Amino acid sequence: MTEQVNPGRERREDARRAAAHRVVVLDGNDRVVARGRTANISVDGVLLIAPRTEALRQGREVVVEIDVPKIAHGQVRRGQHRTVRYRGRVVRTQQLGQLLGVGLEFVEKLA
Repeated sequence: MTEQVNPGRERREDARRAAAHRVVVLDGNDRVVARGRTANISVDGVLLIAPRTEALRQGREVVVEIDVPKIAHGQVRRGQHRTVRYRGRVVRTQQLGQLLGVGLEFVEKLA
């Protein structure tokens, strides 16, 4: 699926929620290219904050691993996490001082 990027148009289809989860970004060879935290997340993607790196250029495909809390019977289990893994595409970046804000669109859930 190829879509023209229109900076004035909202691409997100589902609501995003503020979330601060640990995230690891890997390249196509499963090498770690960045570590950071999520700023918000939706069904379709994530905004993450990480140190600046050329590996997170717009259009690049990466694998992202996000540590999310375990939930049992509708309750968050404090201190217990599971890792979800997605293949995603960098759709936008924004310089934030020494950090980089990275908008990532989920392409495929891997685990």
